[in-house]
Amino acid sequence: MRHVTRYRIYPSHAVEQRLFTGFVRCTFVRNWCLENKVYRDSCLPKLKEEFPELKEVHSKVLQNVVQQIAHNLHALKRLKATGRKVGKLRKKWVHSMIYEQTGFKLTGNRLWLSKIGELPIELSRPVPGRIKQIVIKHTPAHKWFVAIISETSDAPEPTAGTRAVGIDLNLENFSTDTDGVVFEHPHNVRKTAKRLRRAQKKLSRAVKGSRNRRKQRVRVARIHEQVENRRNDFLHKWSRYYVDRYDHIALEHLNIRPMVESLDAKLRGRSRSILDAAWYKAREFIRYKAANAGTYVHLVDPAYTTQDCFLCGHREKKDLAQRTHSCPVCGYTVPRDLNAAQNILKRAAVGWGTPESTLVEIRTTTPPSPAVQVPVNEARISRL
Repeated sequence: MRHVTRYRIYPSHAVEQRLFTGFVRCTFVRNWCLENKVYRDSCLPKLKEEFPELKEVHSKVLQNVVQQIAHNLHALKRLKATGRKVGKLRKKWVHSMIYEQTGFKLTGNRLWLSKIGELPIELSRPVPGRIKQIVIKHTPAHKWFVAIISETSDAPEPTAGTRAVGIDLNLENFSTDTDGVVFEHPHNVRKTAKRLRRAQKKLSRAVKGSRNRRKQRVRVARIHEQVENRRNDFLHKWSRYYVDRYDHIALEHLNIRPMVESLDAKLRGRSRSILDAAWYKAREFIRYKAANAGTYVHLVDPAYTTQDCFLCGHREKKDLAQRTHSCPVCGYTVPRDLNAAQNILKRAAVGWGTPESTLVEIRTTTPPSPAVQVPVNEARISRL
């Protein structure tokens, strides 16, 4: 199994200058390859002869820069093959370096990097397994981090349980599951909007190129970083809640882009809340945690999960303001989001054990039972 652990590092001024110099060299190699349309790392020996200053950077770092370009081009090609409209790679500044296989050594709380030197690292938790890769990154908030990719030989034991849950992601709150548990939307962007607006106004008034403008730019970046940290903290706790309690998890396979770009006036006003919820990131968090825990995750088509009645299947169109599902055929009355979560679990129960959109395939002799009706009074978890 592969593990990614992230730590804070505190380079000295001299080491920091060497890191920035390495970023400049990597930026030059990346932009030179794009300009000359060279996407193989075999060009590096001749490039170093022509520009000797490139020898100040570890060889594996420059190789990864060129290989990343080839990887990005391949990803764009795959998107284009699916009919997506894609652009092209543009020149940009590089703010990270990748050490792979060689050029690094971790001893206690000290990290040594080839051509850079030694720098202290805050090991908040031990590194699992054998280190395969080191990624050094500088953030816009002027903080240094290192991501350590390691490998272990153990594999997760597939779960044998049948505890199942369906989760509906919605705009009224963050999520509602088939047990009636509701997670409130954290609204991190809304809570920080006033501070951010003031900081951005001060940034726009500062003189370009001045020291005060550079300081204010860092302040704005730190507000954005705080929003992201709060969002990640909530999503980690939310995903851990379900992975620890259930063996089978059913989620919607939402397509976020059409929802954000929709011309519908009712959705257009909620684009900020949709993006702030980060449903795609939430789905990926719960999938990789489930893969490590041996839990089965199934993604289902969200079409008509809100309109279909869970008991009789009658389809009744609802407006966004209508928060209660009341079936005119069978009389089944529950909150709208709870009915959607029950439909999601019912659809997923048909496909337990199939590899569609899953990271871990768990085969069971008996499929989990469909969701049972729960009281209308919902249990709410306002803050994790």
